[in-house]
Amino acid sequence: MSQNNIPPEHRDPPGAGEPPEDRGNPYFSSARQPEIEDLDSGAPSLRSEEGQRLNRRALLFMGATLLLILVMAALFLKMFNSSEDKPQTTRQARAQRPLVPDAPQVEPALPPASAEPVTPVAPLPLEEPQEFGRENLASARREQRPAGPSLVERRIADSGGSVGGGAGAPPAGGPDGLGGAPMPRNGEPGTQPPIQAQLSETSAASYLQKPDTLLLRGTYIRCVLETHIVTDVSGFTSCIVTEPVYSVNGKSLLLPKGSKVSGTYSGGGGRTNRVAVVWDRITTPNGIDVMMSSPGVDNLGGAGHPGDLDNHWASKITSALMISLIADAFKYEGQKHGPQRTTITENGTTYIEPYESETARSMQRLSEQMINQQMARSPTVTINQGTVLNVYVAKDVDFSGVLPSYQ
Repeated sequence: MSQNNIPPEHRDPPGAGEPPEDRGNPYFSSARQPEIEDLDSGAPSLRSEEGQRLNRRALLFMGATLLLILVMAALFLKMFNSSEDKPQTTRQARAQRPLVPDAPQVEPALPPASAEPVTPVAPLPLEEPQEFGRENLASARREQRPAGPSLVERRIADSGGSVGGGAGAPPAGGPDGLGGAPMPRNGEPGTQPPIQAQLSETSAASYLQKPDTLLLRGTYIRCVLETHIVTDVSGFTSCIVTEPVYSVNGKSLLLPKGSKVSGTYSGGGGRTNRVAVVWDRITTPNGIDVMMSSPGVDNLGGAGHPGDLDNHWASKITSALMISLIADAFKYEGQKHGPQRTTITENGTTYIEPYESETARSMQRLSEQMINQQMARSPTVTINQGTVLNVYVAKDVDFSGVLPSYQ
């Protein structure tokens, strides 16, 4: 019987129970060591689930797009086939021959009643034609027509005409339509034929007088607006010339840059967005005063200066609506709280008439007057200062009396 003499608090040293050959083996002892805690176990790691989800979404989107394209293609083919089938159906419909119902049998007509015999009418006696040959008729017409000028007379008249007014004028004493009395037309005496009217309106050409100092009609004067234009009331305006204006041949400076153009405009214009300005005076920096009445035009030559149009619809509708609401409020309060009048007829029918407020009637009349006044208000056209304008010269202006080199 063996006895265990090992005390209870005794602890064996590490490796005491191992065989002696395993104690000297370092690899064997390292394998027996306790496991070391993994510090990277809680670190985040990338997974491919999100990428797969994205790929699935892209595939779904592509599939839906492809399905939509196929549906649209099918609809297009269906419409195309239906459009091709329509002409065939119409052709077939045209090719079909309509069925004509048989005409009903008509009974033979009865013989006409005995008519009275018609007595023949004797022909009217014909007058014997007058013996008037073609030669006699032609000679009579020649005698009635006035004799016109001969070829020599016409050439002498053409060569002896004056340049100012005789050129192109018909010779006097000629036949009708050329130089004699005007030929009547449509039964109206004294009317001229178209050829005579064109000849009478012909004018002669001449050279321009003093082209070196002539401001020709139709010249554009470009200027910048100096004042603010509002067409609610009539007023005056002015602009500054921005480009020099030369004579018709370009040799003389007539209106230098910086000249001031003055004009007037009328208020309460029409229903368009244009202002009719009459420019009547130009003053140059070197002291030349030019009086003229020329209209303002736009960049393309249209009459009037374009601006901003205001029809005042907001104020018209707002004022009328406000007064109408006030009148409705008075009318409603009067009918609700005012005394009512009850009428009983002979049949026993009872009529209840609400109270009618005089204030509501007055407000209604006032709203009607306000609407009429607002609707009669003319639109306002506004042109801001600094706007580039154009002035159309309406008549020729001669600067020979004010230019020192031509005095």
